This record gives sequence, structure tokens and C-alpha cells, in this order.
Amino acid sequence: MAGGDDRRVLLWHVEKSIQVKAKPTQLKGEHQSNIFCLAFDSTNTRLYSGGNDEQVIVHDVETTEILNVFPHDDAVYGLSVSPVNDNVFASSSDDGKVLIWDIRDSHGEPFCLANYPSAFHSVMFNPVEPRLLATANSKEGVGLWDIRKPRTSLLRYGGKLPMQSAMSVRFNSSGTQLLALRRRLPPVLYDIHSPQSVFEFDNQGYFNSCTMKSCCFAGDSDQFVLSGSDDFNLYMWRIPSDLETGGPARIVNGAFMVLKGHRSIVNQVRFNPHSYMICSSGVEKIIKVWSPYLQPGCGGDLEGEVEDDTRNLYTHEEYISLVLNSGSGLSHDYANQSVQEDSRMMAFFDSLVRREIEGWSSDSDSDLSESTILQLHAGASERSGYSDSESSASLPQSPQHADDSDEATYSLDRQKLSAAVVTREDLSSRQQRLSALRRYQDERLLTLSNDSDSSENNYQQLNTDSDPDPVTSLEQMKTF
Repeated sequence: MAGGDDRRVLLWHVEKSIQVKAKPTQLKGEHQSNIFCLAFDSTNTRLYSGGNDEQVIVHDVETTEILNVFPHDDAVYGLSVSPVNDNVFASSSDDGKVLIWDIRDSHGEPFCLANYPSAFHSVMFNPVEPRLLATANSKEGVGLWDIRKPRTSLLRYGGKLPMQSAMSVRFNSSGTQLLALRRRLPPVLYDIHSPQSVFEFDNQGYFNSCTMKSCCFAGDSDQFVLSGSDDFNLYMWRIPSDLETGGPARIVNGAFMVLKGHRSIVNQVRFNPHSYMICSSGVEKIIKVWSPYLQPGCGGDLEGEVEDDTRNLYTHEEYISLVLNSGSGLSHDYANQSVQEDSRMMAFFDSLVRREIEGWSSDSDSDLSESTILQLHAGASERSGYSDSESSASLPQSPQHADDSDEATYSLDRQKLSAAVVTREDLSSRQQRLSALRRYQDERLLTLSNDSDSSENNYQQLNTDSDPDPVTSLEQMKTF
């Protein structure tokens, strides 16, 4: 199943899509805006979808018809169906609420499990103990809730670390561990009974700041974790088998596998335990499927025997140029159903990445607003041209620290727009700057942890590259 900015819910038969390039089935229920989350019930006969149009639609998979619609007060970011009752689902939304719904009572009021001032980005029922739910909140981080004790979380994960912005949370299949994503911090693994982290996972180049992402467990016994990254790659780490060694906050420094092939930020990832396939998607209009086994039409492998499809990062000035040349803001007109890259959309997200690399403020998109850019040039008889021969407007100097309080602001005015130059920073330079920012974030995390909890003073580094017992079935991951 897939849903996105085109507002459609699509069902793909993966095997047929691979073998004979079969087209997906489009469900009849269509959202009015971006789709943010999807969930099947346990029988795969009902599909739930939620998004920016403040509603959850329940679809019949066989007939493709709408079964019911559940309105919300704000955008819906997360969905989870009860593992013991397919009629019950939980939703998390931008208004700071986590609601429990029963589809048999479509006119009744939902049960409010949580009500915070800040948005809940993710929610999931514990697969073994359905009275427990985990949440990811934009200000309060990761929490564990008991449906019998609403309004107050049982546990807030992260120990004494300061406020964390969490965006995704997943239980393992046995319900004993939680994997979470936090903005500008590495993925983290918790034992559900302890607020202190068991492991954090890092790798040179990995960064999570610009978009909302998801994470998941993988492997026949959930021995791997997966997350997309702002550097266009998909990262897989192996969880060390000895969870007792080293104490809290150990860092697994070095990914088991880095899957390359996306041409922009990777946001979503899912693992199928039956086929061992991984699906990933992001800013591009495609879903990549990765398999440890050779499939028809697949390309690439971990030995690097694949055509280099990387690209240089668009500059902020190139993004402005694309907006001005188009004369309109970003459009979500998918009538032609084209899967071709949208250069303006790619440039927009490249600009977000560049802001992080160069230390610009990223808490607000005001300086990236396309309407603002167009208003600045409203009434101009001619738009400024951009060429390699023109003089370049100076970008703001990168601050020594990437802390929000020290970040430089970037203002757009006519003079800077007319003097901007289209130059592309080469890929190696981009990676160097991103790595420098990541090193700072690692040092910052270590300092915060040392200051907040003396029990977290020793961060023992792990390197999984020397693991003597790799899972051979995942060593030759293919993409197609």
C-alpha cells in the first residue's frame, strides 16, 4: 500500500509488480490533501488512511469502496490498529491528541488517551499487550501509555535529557523494545520498562533533521533497525546481541549496511518479515524495493556494481530561480500521473538540507516561502536571469556551532535575488560539511548526556563491521 501527496491510496501486488510490471489498484476513497499515514487491520481486508485533510478513511480492500470516515480537528500523522480487535484503531494528530476509535460506533465520541499542547507524530499499539501504546511527540519525545490510565503517560523515555522532538516510534514483534526517531539525534532503542536508552545508532553521513521520517525493525528476530536519512541513503544497523554489556546510552557506531540509490531524502521504510523485502520512499515519486535475493529487472548490489545515479545538491539560489521561472508556488497537480522528477520539489528539499549543513535557522520556513519569493518580484517587468557567469551573492557564514540559538538567519531581498548565481557544490564538499555537522551533533549529545545523568558518562563505541556472525541472506541486498 502507498499514499502520498497525490492524495490517492494505491495497492500494489509486489510479486506481480516485479514479475510483469503490474499496475497498482487505486482505492475509490481519495483524500483532499497529502496522505501521511496508512495501516492494515490484522486480516488485510480493511485499510486505514489519514492525512492533512483532518480525517481517517476506512477502505474495503476487496471492493476498494469507502467503509467509513472519521473526522479529526487537525492533520492526522499516525495510525495503529489494535492487534486484538480490528474494529479499534488509534490516531495521533497535530492538535496534540491521541484518540482511540471504534469503527462500530461511527457517531460516538472517541476515547482521548492523550491531550498535549504539541503534536503527536506517531502512535503504535504494543503487539503483545494491547493496553499499552507508544507515542512520539514533537516536544515531549517518546512516551508509553496505558489505555486504563489516560491523560498521563506511564513512562517518558530519554532519561534526564532535555526536551526531544520525536517523530516515529515502533515496537518490536515481541513488544519488549521500542525504536524511535528524534530530530537531529541518532535513532534510539529502549527497553519498554526503562527510560534510559539501550543503544543509539549512528554512522558517518546519517542525519535526520529536514523531514518527517519513519523507522522499523528488520530481520527474522528483529535484530536490525532501519531509518532513512537526509543524505539520500537508507541505513541498517545490527542490534548487538549482548544488551547487558556497557550500560545505558551505548552507541552502535557503524551501520551494518547502507543502501544507496535514492536521489533525495529518504522518509519512509518498511520491512516484510515473510519475503525479507524492504520498501523505502521519500521526496521522489517512487518506491524502491530492496531484496536479498535476485529478482527480475533488479539492479545494483553492495559491491558497487551499479551505474552512478547520484546528483549534486541544488543551491538555494537555484531553488529561487526555479520558483521565479515557474511563476507559481509548488503545485500538487498529479493529473498526468507522471513519475518524472520534479526539479523544483527536489530543489526545495535540497535547500532544506543545505540550511542544516550551513547552520541556517530551520525552525521556520518563512525565508523559503515561495509566495514570499514571488511577492518580492511581483510587478517586475523582467525576472532576473541566473547563469554561471553572473556574480554570486554571498551565502551566510556557517556558524561554529549548529545550535538553534546561534543559527544565522537568511533574508531574501531584490538585490540578493538579482545577484544570485547558479552554482552547484560538488558532492564531496557537501558530504564533508554534513559530516562536520554530524560530528558536532555527536559531541553535543555526549555533553548533554554527561550533564544530565552521571550514569551516562561512558559512551562505549561499538563497531559492527567485525561482527563474526552476519546474516548472510541480507549481505547481497538488491534494488529494483
